[in-house]
Amino acid sequence: MSSRRTGPQDMSEQEVADHLVQLLAGLLELAPEAIDPEVPLSAYGVDSATSTWLAGELSSRCGIRVERELLLGRPSVAEAAADVMAVLRRRPERDRV
Repeated sequence: MSSRRTGPQDMSEQEVADHLVQLLAGLLELAPEAIDPEVPLSAYGVDSATSTWLAGELSSRCGIRVERELLLGRPSVAEAAADVMAVLRRRPERDRV
């Protein structure tokens, strides 16, 4: 059974990173193991259009508004996940989508 996790108290940085890896792998038609969380997102072709889509998907999963700028130019999946968690921790419950 899979439950949707939407709060910072329920979601870990690793879960955010894993979800981002799954999204990239699906988009690029690669096995998730082929996505290195320490490799720059730009190496996977993440551009403004891709980051907009990824931000929307992360927003839905995390229950917060993730801006595409958070993903543009990010050095890695791991750092993007850390940034998403930082946003999750700062946002009051009422601001979550």
